[in-house]
Order: sequence, then C-alpha cells, then structure tokens
Amino acid sequence: MRKVIYIPLDERPCNRLFPMMMAESQHTIEIVSPPIRLLSQKKRAADVEGLWDYVFRQIDTSEALIMPLEMMGYGGLLPSRLHHRDNQQRKILIERIKRLKIMAPDLKIYMSALIMRTPQYNSADEEPDYYEEYGYSLFRKAYLSDKKKRVGLSVNEDEEQNSIEIPEVYQRDYEERRQYNRETLLDILELVESQVIDFMVIPQDDSSEYGYTAIDQQQICEKIRELRLQTKVMMYPGADESGATLLGRCFNELMGQCPKIYPYFSGINGPAIIPKYEDRPMYESLQSHIYAAGCQEAESVSEADFILAINCPGKTMEEAPMQGEKDISYTSHRHLLSFAYHIRQWLDMNKPVALADCAFINGGEVELVTLFDDLEILDRLISYKGWNTYCNTLGTSIAQGIFAYHQLDVHSITHHLIYHLLDDLFYQAIIRPQITATLKDKGLSYFDLKTQGALISKEIERQMHRYYQHFIKHSFKNVKITELKAYSPWNRMFEVGLELKIEVK
Repeated sequence: MRKVIYIPLDERPCNRLFPMMMAESQHTIEIVSPPIRLLSQKKRAADVEGLWDYVFRQIDTSEALIMPLEMMGYGGLLPSRLHHRDNQQRKILIERIKRLKIMAPDLKIYMSALIMRTPQYNSADEEPDYYEEYGYSLFRKAYLSDKKKRVGLSVNEDEEQNSIEIPEVYQRDYEERRQYNRETLLDILELVESQVIDFMVIPQDDSSEYGYTAIDQQQICEKIRELRLQTKVMMYPGADESGATLLGRCFNELMGQCPKIYPYFSGINGPAIIPKYEDRPMYESLQSHIYAAGCQEAESVSEADFILAINCPGKTMEEAPMQGEKDISYTSHRHLLSFAYHIRQWLDMNKPVALADCAFINGGEVELVTLFDDLEILDRLISYKGWNTYCNTLGTSIAQGIFAYHQLDVHSITHHLIYHLLDDLFYQAIIRPQITATLKDKGLSYFDLKTQGALISKEIERQMHRYYQHFIKHSFKNVKITELKAYSPWNRMFEVGLELKIEVK
C-alpha cells in the first residue's frame, strides 16, 4: 500500500477527520496522521517540534506529504493569528522544509498556506483579545484605506475612515503579525519554484474585496506571476476544505488519473453569484477547486466521471437558519424540481452524483433534501455536503467525489451521507440556532458552553434523532444508526463533532 502523511490544519473534525473518512472508501493508499496530543487545541499551539519529529520519522517509507503552513509553522490555525515569531524561527522553518526533500528526494510535498483572515466583526473567540473591542474597526479602517487608494471613497466613507480610532499598540501588533505571515508565505513560494514543494494552495478565509486580505493577495499574486508558478500554486477562497482538496489531488496523481467533473447548477444565476464571505463568483471558485484537486471540467454529462450538482441561491445568498422565511428569489430564480429530475435521470444512467448544497451559508437546505427524499434519490448520491461556506462545501464535495466515484463502497458512502445530513443540515441549519436561543438563560454563550458542553451535546444527539426521523421518510430504509454521539471540539456552538456508526442490512 502506498503511504501518505497527512497533517491537519487544526484538530477539529472538518480538518482532521473528514479527509481521513473520505479515504476510507479505497484500499490503495494508507493515510497516516500524527496523534491528536501533538496537535493544537484551539488557541493553544501544537507541539511543533514533536510534529516535525513525527514527519521526519515517517518520510522514508512515504510517497507523499500533505501539510499546512499554519500547523507546521505556527502550531495551528488560531495560533497563526496569535504568535510572536521572529525571523530566526522563519529561517528554521524554511530549512526544515528543504531538509525534507534532501532526506527523501522522491517525496511529493503538497502544502497549503492561508492568507491571514480579517473578520468583519468584534469577537476574540478566534483572534487576539483586542479583537473583542476593535475587530470591526481594524477590518473597516483597512477596508476604507485600500478602497480609497484603488477607487476612491464617498464623502460619508471618508468621514467614517477619519473617525475610526484604534490604539496604536493593537494596530501595530496586528499588522506586524500579518507582515510576518505574508513574508513567510512569499518565502514558501520560492520553495515551489525550486521544486522543493510540488504543489501549493493558498486559500483565503473570510475574504473581502478591499482591506488587509486583498492587499496581501495582491502582493502574493505578483510573486506568483513573477516566478511563473500559475500551474503549481492556486489561490482562491476557502480554508477548512484545503486538506481534503490536497488529499484528493495526491490520490489522483498517485493513481495516474484526472477525473472529469460535470458541474450543474440549480439556477441560471448561480455561476455569477458571489457567495457570502467570499470575493468572487461561484463559477470562478469552482474552476479553481476543480483544478486544485487534480481534476478537469467535463464539457458534457456523457464524458464525465461524476457530476457535481451545485444547489445555489436564486439571486442572493442568505443564512441557513433564515430559510423558513427565505427570499422569494429562491423560488423565482431557480427551479428545484427540474434540478432534482435531471439528477434522477443521471442516476438512472448510472452516473455518480455528488451534491454540494450551497444555496445558503452555514447549513444545508431542508426543501432540497426533502425533495430528494421524496424522489428516492437522496441515498443514491455519492456525496452530500452543505457546511459553512460555499468553498468549504465545494472543496470537500469534489474530494469526496474523487474517492467515491469508482469505488462505490456502499457502507462508506452511506456513512458519509448520513453524517453530513446530521451535521450540515439538521445541526447547522436547524438545531444550532434553536439551542443557541436558549443559552443566555443558562448563563452560557455561543462561544462558551462552560461546564455544560456534555449536556448540550446530549440535547444535540436527541434532536438529531428527532429531525432525522421527521424528515427522512423514503431513504436509507436498509440502514440503522447504531451509535450517535455528539461532542463540541472547541466547547462552542459553531461546530459539532460526531461519532457515528451505522449498520447496512
């Protein structure tokens, strides 16, 4: 079996478990990953020395390494936004990456490196402490400054920019860290040029048209063009799907394949819609994710290895918890029944279909899933995902398609479908907002469940069973959920982890 080392971006299920779960459906590569004790724990940095020792001990018997700069360079995703590293530590990092190729010249190295995000709100949950009070101001001041340089400001915007006050110590801390991260990323690009790193993705988390992230993006784009790395480095919106994307690409290259994907949107406007928290139209990100995963776009259904069905908004994207009163354009500017009938027709032709449920942000669409259930095609899909952002869903849907389209491991595919229905649809779109509304009366908050995490998880489990039984009427008739346990990886409501076991009769 061919061995691949997989280092996650952080310890949450979306980064640590999802990619490993996808690879379970095949038996041609062995995925090894460091023990969780070496990884980060939210803001607590990982044991970086231990991780490097783990990697160096594994490379002699491995064909490929997938690693994020954030984990190996800073100790994790959140530590990459909090560190105080110096130029000597950057030099050590670069030398370690070079040493990998010296010790194992045939090792294929796939790397991801994020452009540090700039959230558009006040919260220190994932940022420095001062972001609780000055987060939006940091974002907005840079946004207006960048916009002024590029296209100019209105009178009101100019007045707003002049009125924003941020303590100098906080702005300096924030900008110095961004500069360090950006310069490190630029140095990493030179390792791609010298063929130390074989392929690299640069996802952008919470991206915006103007501001810090856009400024960094411009400098990095210039470096990519200067070094002529357009075929080896790809930059696009995303973050938590990047490990799955690189694992999918690695698998394709090890197997000598380049799957053809036929994308099909549920609405005519879909390809041109700019999703929330992203900076470009859906179709532009789609192309980036297809090629980053080592695939190509098919021109017709007949030549496709699998179909990527993308459920999109009709006109504008709303939050999933709001879908009970969704905008009329969800009906007037797309036709879900036609979308479903096309998919049923392709399934009847034995074409594998992966469904990316991207009509809403932060959760799937109940109407879509119940329609698929009524047509008895829900359990015939090779993938269902609808979590967090458009590109999170897009990247993991493509990766799952890569591993599932010709393996057809019924148990593995069914496990994936039910897992993401429970998480992406029932938890994120329905259960999470309902439980969140009760937290204040219990002295809890969305970002801190205090000592009540286990009790909240029990309630999540109960409601998952309830909604699964309520909504899933015609699918998975030969499947029994034998174990379902929920847990909160970061003791907050944003994400949930599941221990799921099923029995396929």
